[in-house]
Amino acid sequence: MKTQLLLVLCLVILTGCQRATANKTQVSQTPGPPVVSETPHQSAHLPTEAELRAVIRKNYEDVVTIDESRPAPFMIGDFNGDNSEDIAIVVKPRKLSDLNSEYVNWILEDPHNIQQPSLNVRKDDVLLAVIHGHQREGWRHEFARQTYLLKNAVGDDLETMSIKQLRNSGESKLLPSLRGDVIREHLKGSAGIIYWTGGKYAWHPAG
Repeated sequence: MKTQLLLVLCLVILTGCQRATANKTQVSQTPGPPVVSETPHQSAHLPTEAELRAVIRKNYEDVVTIDESRPAPFMIGDFNGDNSEDIAIVVKPRKLSDLNSEYVNWILEDPHNIQQPSLNVRKDDVLLAVIHGHQREGWRHEFARQTYLLKNAVGDDLETMSIKQLRNSGESKLLPSLRGDVIREHLKGSAGIIYWTGGKYAWHPAG
């Protein structure tokens, strides 16, 4: 009789332990609330000059060249909000015939006129090459091939800002729907941001 009681007691204790473990596992797997980043999404180390040249060559071959007149011709952030690091690089045209070909691997856009059906690049244009990242490696990933060339998008004082930084800056009261980091700058005498709409890059005035 004592042996039977002891077995029952052991079974009760074992069942309780299993339920506690299951509950603990269930709680740990419950996703937390979304976190708005305080600062732009950036990796621990900045790209080297060799990396910049390599990623431009991989995605645009030799039709553009990096604008070396700028001390820092690039910006890093998660511009399309997919938690993968993107990069934007200021470039200049090199081969106009290839840039204006209809058979290219990038998307040419004007953030000031996102409805314009067709665009042409001129020899004196300064362009912004945006390369979306892929998975954890971001723009450094070999499959990071979603690329854009933006006209009328390069001004002065370019910097990456997170959504929270922009909202706390007091410069933009009526913000559009933002999905990721933005590029803030002064262009043609006006302050503004370049942001990802979900399908295109667009300009929005700030200040």
